[in-house]
Amino acid sequence: MDKLNDADIRKVLYESFTTRDEFILDPTTIIVDELDVCFNSARVDIAVINGKLHGFEIKSERDNLERLPSQVECYNCLFDTMTLVLSEVHLSKARKIVPKWWGIECVVKKKTGVTLKKVRKNKVNPKVQALELTQLLWRQELFDLLEEHSITKGIKSKTRLELGKIASENICKDSIAIFVRKTLKNRKDWKALQLQQLCDDLQQLQPN
Repeated sequence: MDKLNDADIRKVLYESFTTRDEFILDPTTIIVDELDVCFNSARVDIAVINGKLHGFEIKSERDNLERLPSQVECYNCLFDTMTLVLSEVHLSKARKIVPKWWGIECVVKKKTGVTLKKVRKNKVNPKVQALELTQLLWRQELFDLLEEHSITKGIKSKTRLELGKIASENICKDSIAIFVRKTLKNRKDWKALQLQQLCDDLQQLQPN
């Protein structure tokens, strides 16, 4: 079998989403490919958004782990849970890089196809940063957040980063997180996909 690439792993990962209780039991779950995070300095491979922000980073056989330490530093500030999905060749080295609260899933090649093997279950991130959360919002959405909390004075000329700082300094992190998740799930005309749509798309691809 040829070396697995990102697309191969992404496909088996998508299929697994349709059977994970933490995703399928919440009808509001959405999936976002290549989500820009950390002030647009990084891009997580897949984000799943429902009652939490779940991040999935993929490392295929064709990848290396050079960027993983900086990605860890970034994602640690933002995601409630993180899962590293990787080829077996990277497992030993990667375990020394990612924090213990990160989940690890290994891609296993078999004669019957490709499967995912859970190496370590993810745990909840204890260090999500409010400012990082605010930067998932567009500028108008930040206005909406601030206005919801009666913070309106002198904000109209502020940049997105400045608005985020005002929000993170004046609104509790839990309230920001709830607003961000709700806003992303309700946002129109962007790259998010409803989990049910993913299920339907995968079903159509199955052979008759």
